[in-house]
Amino acid sequence: LTLSPLTAPLPALGHRLGQNLRAASAILLNRQDLYGENRSLKAQLAQLESENRRLRLEVERLSRALKVQASQAPGVVAVAPVVGEDLSGLYRRLILGLGERDGLRVGMPVTAPEGLVGLIVEVEERRALVRTLLDPESQVGVRPEKVSGRGVARGVPPDHLVAEFPPTVQVAPGDLLLTGAPLGLFPDGIPVGRVERLERVQGGLKLRAWVKPLVELSLLEEVIVLRPL
Repeated sequence: LTLSPLTAPLPALGHRLGQNLRAASAILLNRQDLYGENRSLKAQLAQLESENRRLRLEVERLSRALKVQASQAPGVVAVAPVVGEDLSGLYRRLILGLGERDGLRVGMPVTAPEGLVGLIVEVEERRALVRTLLDPESQVGVRPEKVSGRGVARGVPPDHLVAEFPPTVQVAPGDLLLTGAPLGLFPDGIPVGRVERLERVQGGLKLRAWVKPLVELSLLEEVIVLRPL
């Protein structure tokens, strides 16, 4: 069979077309493979970024615990998330997301890097209730940072403490108060708050100090629980 000059190139063109189609299919498959690989790499990258965020948060949490351990008390039991607040009546109490199964017990002091938070007063398996230093039932033994003398501070909701000292204690506005005897519920030397104003009461027999706590309770996301004394 003899092909005409017009039809002679057709087999070659058909062969070339087949080659082009096979090449196009290979390119398409390669692109699909690359697309799948790209999706896989993006998923791995997202997982690594999530893991890095978790690790950064864990490092920050441990750093806060170490800061408390170095500056306030050595007996850190746990770093506990704050999951709620008891707003019933005048009580100022926090609910923690850890409980008895995590080693928390009634009577354990609760603090933050800024200063004292309060005391655990109730514990369940997975929850604990903290009576904060602003609670009207709270009592904290305090002392001025730079002068001798001791007193007792009580919570005055919504955001202050009232500390009473003997009239001879040389405390002044701006002074920092730390935990101290006589009550002995907390380790000595934890920052509590700063004196805002003073007044003499009971005919001058007592010196009353209005104190602003160092810790802003409404902003707390986690706290540090210490071993009881």
